[in-house]
Amino acid sequence: MFNKKATILMLVITIAMLVGSCSETGKTETGKTEVQAVTSYNLNDELESLYDASKPISENISKLLNEMTLEEKAGQMIQVERQAISFRDVQNFFIGSVFAQGGSAPGINSIDEWCKMTEQFKAAARQTRLGIPLVFAVDAVHGNNNLQDTVIYPHNIGIGASGDSELVGKVAGAIAQELKAVGIDWNFSPCVAVSNDIRWGRTYESFSENPDLVSILSIPYITTLQKRGIIACAKHYVADGAAKYGTGDSGYLMDQGNANLNQKDLNDNYLSVYEEAVNAGVKSIMVSYSSINNEKNHSNKYLIQDILKDDMKFTGIVISDFEGIHQLKGDSLYDKVVLAVNAGLDVLMEASQWRECYEAIVDAVSNGDVRMERINDAVARVLRVKMEMGKFGAITAAPQGSYTIRNEEHRKIAEEAVNKSLVLLKNKNNIIPFSNKQNLAVIGPAADNIGVQCGGWTKTWQGGQDDASGRWMSGTTVLDGFKEYAIKNGTNIITDMSRLNEADVILAVIGEHPYAEGKGDDGSLSLYDDTALEENKQALKAAYAAHKPIVVIQISGRPRLVTEELDKWDGFVEAWLPGTEGGAIARMFYGEVDFTARLPVTWPRSLKQLPITFNNQSDGYNALFPYGFGLSTRD
Repeated sequence: MFNKKATILMLVITIAMLVGSCSETGKTETGKTEVQAVTSYNLNDELESLYDASKPISENISKLLNEMTLEEKAGQMIQVERQAISFRDVQNFFIGSVFAQGGSAPGINSIDEWCKMTEQFKAAARQTRLGIPLVFAVDAVHGNNNLQDTVIYPHNIGIGASGDSELVGKVAGAIAQELKAVGIDWNFSPCVAVSNDIRWGRTYESFSENPDLVSILSIPYITTLQKRGIIACAKHYVADGAAKYGTGDSGYLMDQGNANLNQKDLNDNYLSVYEEAVNAGVKSIMVSYSSINNEKNHSNKYLIQDILKDDMKFTGIVISDFEGIHQLKGDSLYDKVVLAVNAGLDVLMEASQWRECYEAIVDAVSNGDVRMERINDAVARVLRVKMEMGKFGAITAAPQGSYTIRNEEHRKIAEEAVNKSLVLLKNKNNIIPFSNKQNLAVIGPAADNIGVQCGGWTKTWQGGQDDASGRWMSGTTVLDGFKEYAIKNGTNIITDMSRLNEADVILAVIGEHPYAEGKGDDGSLSLYDDTALEENKQALKAAYAAHKPIVVIQISGRPRLVTEELDKWDGFVEAWLPGTEGGAIARMFYGEVDFTARLPVTWPRSLKQLPITFNNQSDGYNALFPYGFGLSTRD
């Protein structure tokens, strides 16, 4: 038996070296990168004897739990950022999952290199004693957004404005295909936060302030991902969008803060979306950094064990946020691990201190601080999800099928999402749609910048902007779309602000700097300060000085305060964060596609009104634009 296993192991290593440990890739006649799966067999005799696909999952789990050592179980409860762990570590510590955080990508950020990387981690896991499959995870929150030059879809707030559950399914299906093509198994998405205060930097990750709309849109996202073989994750449990301004943790104004909630509000507005997700079969739930009534969610046994697992009957994986347990009370990391695991966390997402967490789990059981029953429950959940999602049995190399980066089908889905997300808020004298005989000036700092269009969680955690070195991602900008339309129709596009007097209409495209959680918290929501682009003021000042009709497009992850400016504008459109296909916006301004989107959040008149939602109407709900507002050019 030893000689047989040694021979097989050498064969595996040889194959891995020959094929780059992932796949054979080639170019078709059309230049399409086609990923052809290299068959890799389950070579571990022990796992073959323990796992039987013809048997019930519960029976297979019991067999594995009875066979696994404490160390092997602890490894399944640790998820490590890919840069903090080696392939040998995966083998030595029986690691169950690896993830790539925002901006974490191979040195060459390509489909082929992603394939090689994910398969090398999985191959390492297959060579452990039991060969329990490893799963690879990312935050693909609006496309496979760590991958260079892929299609980036509108952020959730724009999808929320569409109110279109069928569209959500299309987007999720496209994302699933992109993830499978590079060997990713687990997507930390969708965010099912119910937003309560637009000063929160994660507002754009929420579909809406309305929990019903959040559920309507998140359920098809979850079910489509999982039908396509990707583990979905509802996050961040729970009430992360209800944190009070000024209570933020980690030096932030609001993010990771505290929500003061009574049980009824918690149930009706925040827990309800998770119950819907559980009923829809979501396989994993990520816990929030934030607190409820001053108790960190990562240590809240009532929320995790009593409510989520016992009352809602959730049978999937409860995972921490990135190093989320480090914020818990305790004199040592050991104390924090014990607190989190006993509260019901099944998997700890870690980076530099993952070994200490692994050792803490092992030691905690030996010391009697964590019961083996709790460990077995956690590991059983991990194994169940892996079995239900087809990760056991005959193991094949990660990539399946083929995927062409920025393929036509996915770009069309993204363009549809853009068109269905734009909200028309003002249209004085029906200035929109434009005439194709008008000379149009297109100015403003967000008019020609794909990085601004995409926002955070795009190639890096906080996103980035186009600069002299080139575009942040491939795609089309707002200006690109208007230029294309002008060429087709023989009209003029003016971009020089010194020539605005030649224009019949001025289109000013203003926006925000890209940002993600924490750093996106904004205490003023001004058009000119904090996360707003500084050049907004210059563009609007020039437009006002020209004394021409003005239409404003705002590219942003949330409403910003426009009350004092709105009377100067003839038209106003909120475009949210449309992603890489901003060129699709132009067709809406020429009447080819009508505006159908409606506000998924309340738009305030002033900062003093915040937080304001349709459920929070203490001032009489004197909103500038109420929840659900939106105009059509065909009304």
